[in-house]
Amino acid sequence: MAFEHRRRTTPTPPFVSSEAAAGSRPRPPGTAHPTAPAPTTTIKCTNKNNPACSGQPKTVMITDMNYYPVAQYHFDLSGTAFGSLAQPGLNDKLRHAGIIDIQFRRVPCNNAGLAVNFHVEEGSNPVYLAVLVEYANKAGTVQQMDLLESGSRYWTPMRRSWGSVWRLDSNHPLRAPFSLRIRGESRQTLLAYNVIPANWMPNTDYRSYVQFK
Repeated sequence: MAFEHRRRTTPTPPFVSSEAAAGSRPRPPGTAHPTAPAPTTTIKCTNKNNPACSGQPKTVMITDMNYYPVAQYHFDLSGTAFGSLAQPGLNDKLRHAGIIDIQFRRVPCNNAGLAVNFHVEEGSNPVYLAVLVEYANKAGTVQQMDLLESGSRYWTPMRRSWGSVWRLDSNHPLRAPFSLRIRGESRQTLLAYNVIPANWMPNTDYRSYVQFK
């Protein structure tokens, strides 16, 4: 299913317009459905779904999670992404349809020229850190993320909150700067040393110099 989604207040390439939130029925923690929406997904609708649909697949970036139980799988699309599914000149008509049936397929991400970005989520504090991984290329859907505190020799595993957001609940104030280690679906591991600085702030992006190949 798909319906219109409010865009980010401050869009950041490549998530300027072709973005979506995705949702699926709840599963046990730490598990993922093999056909669930991935960070980069192609979607399409046909005239069987709505007469305004073009039937041409379009690529969207999954940037958020929608927990509202619309259907087993659903996409909460930006207005631009929703309209792009329409035949020429019929994008407004399709957007006004509200909720329509669509088809989707996971595809490799290709964020040319971009390194992996780590966004520290709102609500993070000295004993709780939540980090969204963005712009991971190819088969770079993150399967595990670990954190190394300043002055430590030990990597602490983080837990997946949902999608590409990973969290760490600590029993002590975390010591920054933080290094992050991420492992993708392809089993490739990337190390971003001291990527989150000592003066880190919530709701802030920290760009690395690493990328999946």
